[in-house]
Order: sequence, then structure tokens, then C-alpha cells
Amino acid sequence: GSMVADFKAVVSTQSTGGRRRVCIIGASVNMLAVALGVVCHKYYFMVGIRMLQGFGNFLAYSGCYIWVLEFMPEKYRNYYNAYSMMLWTAGYPLIVALGYTIKQWNYIHIGFIGFFTLCFLPFTFFPDSPRYLLSVGREDDAKVVLERYGRITNTTISLKDIKLIGSTNTKKEIETTFISKMSEYKKHPALALELAIQCYLWCSCCLLYYGVNYGWGSFGATPYVSYLLAAGSEIFAYIFLVLFIKFFGRRNTLAYSLVASSACFLLSIIPWKWSESWSLDRLLALIVIIWIALAFALLFLYLGELAPTSLRGFTLALCGLLARLSAFSGPYFANSSGSGKLICASVMAALGAGLTFFLPETRGLPIPAEAADVSDRRKSQGLRVHDERWATIYENHGVDKV
Repeated sequence: GSMVADFKAVVSTQSTGGRRRVCIIGASVNMLAVALGVVCHKYYFMVGIRMLQGFGNFLAYSGCYIWVLEFMPEKYRNYYNAYSMMLWTAGYPLIVALGYTIKQWNYIHIGFIGFFTLCFLPFTFFPDSPRYLLSVGREDDAKVVLERYGRITNTTISLKDIKLIGSTNTKKEIETTFISKMSEYKKHPALALELAIQCYLWCSCCLLYYGVNYGWGSFGATPYVSYLLAAGSEIFAYIFLVLFIKFFGRRNTLAYSLVASSACFLLSIIPWKWSESWSLDRLLALIVIIWIALAFALLFLYLGELAPTSLRGFTLALCGLLARLSAFSGPYFANSSGSGKLICASVMAALGAGLTFFLPETRGLPIPAEAADVSDRRKSQGLRVHDERWATIYENHGVDKV
């Protein structure tokens, strides 16, 4: 279901109708699917419900993430990204609580409906993103939103005679067809290179993330213990994600986390078991999920900043589509026998770390507005540009361009 939503975003040629609309529609579809689970007693019926839930869940979460992110000042995006992932992980203890206290699995859906409604009800009162409204030419609506938030913060502001500028790009807006989007990558080889690396990072991180969660990373004797331990490890990772980014930046943090993951997978080959329940591979599974979760969370922020504004939605949707295909194979890959899977996982993580250094650092830099800006950013950091006809000194644009 989520793949269908990703595919629609990749090939879509029309406006989505706004962040707020996408979020509310996705939440409604998700709640409808969960509600149908109350009366579900057939396996194939549940498969259909899960596909419907996946479609709604993707729209609700991604729409909400982008919606709030566009309100967030640039210097706080790092904190918001880590905080949103911690809230995601907070769902693990909730699953444990509902699953442990409600014995009839059909009725578990009722508990989820109540909690999900409380979470998304406030969003029905929030206005849409001013950035999105400006991007589609709805300047008057954007002014209304900003004035409304001014009143909330006890700030009197009038934008009646003020011209709002959402982008300094004075060129004609590019077409939104799939062919026109792909032509941008043909014109700018540096952009295509970064897209290819982003796709690999999404695929490898998702395969390892879901493989660790649902495969050889079964830490406890029961699913309840496994979920609680997984939640504790991931929350630990998200807390330190902010500090790692602050000291090492986006690119280095991602590379170092993949290197640490590669080492954990490789060491797990050692057959050391000191008790009936615990062994070296189980301990390292608890450790590696910290590094994999850190890399997985960072992908949302880092790769979102790598893509230019004109192609950000397309890039994230394409990477998400390929990543879900990879995530499907994660549990099957992890449940395969032998040490070969650990060697493959180690090589996969190490290769991702190496490819990361072909990407630029985005900390403290303006987000590119169009494809040509990607080449400028690579040029300023001494990375190969490939399309020299577009390359200029990035500092000439600077903060003033933003």
C-alpha cells in the first residue's frame, strides 16, 4: 500500500492539494483500515486491509513530517528530525501495552483507533504550510496563515502591502511530468550521481533496518521483550543523533554509523554463547540496531537536504519506492541460515559508507533550489561536478540566495 502511494508521487503530474490535505486524507484512510480490522476474520481480507492501511499511513506520516518541517527554521531541523523519530519509536511500548492487555486481537484495533484519533485530531485545526502555498501561487492564503500565527504569538503583523517571496528562482517553473523530471537528471550528471547514491543508501539501510528488527535481532524470549528492547535501543540512537550531527555533520555521521554497523555484522560471525539466552550475535544485534536506526533516521533529513526543491518530492518518493522493495526482503534475508548473510550485510553497510563520501555535506549550507545548484555545491566542496557547464563558485550565491 505504501508502495502505491510512493509510485503515485513519482509519476504524478498534478498538485497534491497541500500538506494539510494529504495528511488528513492519509489519516482518515488509515483509521478506516484499522476500523475494518475489528470485523476481520479472513486472512485475505486482512491482507487487503493492510494494503489500505499502508497507503494511508504513508500519506499521513510523510505528509505530517514535511508539513511540520516546512514550518521549522533551518537550525532546528536536526532537533525536529530526531524528535519525530523518537515519537515514532514511542509506538513500540504502546504496541506492547495494547497487545499484552487486550487478548482478542480484533479488539486491539479499537485501541489503536482511539489513540490514532487523538494524535491526528489537532491537525484538522492547523493551517497549511506557507511555503507550499507560495510555491503554488497562493500568496494571499500564505499571508493569512502567517498573520494567524502572529496572533497566536501575540505579535501584531500586517502583510497587506508586503510581497512574499517563496523562491528567488526567476526562471519559468519546470514541468511536472515524469519525462521532464528525468530530463533534469540527464542535463545534470552530478544530480543523477547523487540520486543513484541516495537510492542505494535507502535500499541498503531499509533492508538492514527491517532485517535487524524482524530477523536475527529477536532479542527476548517473547515479542513483548523484543519490542521493548528495540525501542530502548532506537531511542538511545535518536538522542545521540543530534550530538553526532552537531560535531560530525550529516555526511560523516551517516558514514560512521554504517561503518560501525558493518563491524557489528562482521563480529557476529564469532560463535560465542555465555548463557542459554544470550550470545555474542544477540548482544551485537542490540548494538547494531542503534547504528542502523541512527542511519535510517538521518536519511530523512540528510537526503531531503541533498535534493533540490524542484525535485525533492520526486527524489524522496523514488527512493522510498525502491527502499520498500528492499525492505520486503529484509526479514527473509535475516532468517536465512549460515554466516553468509552477516558477511553480505557487513559488505553492504561498508559500501554505503564509502559511497556517502561522494556526497556533499549539507550542514550550514542553503538547500539547493534547482538542479544547477547541486553542481555548485559539489564544486565548492572539491567534489567532482561532471557537468562543468553549470558549475560556478557556490559562495557567489551564499546565504543571500536563500
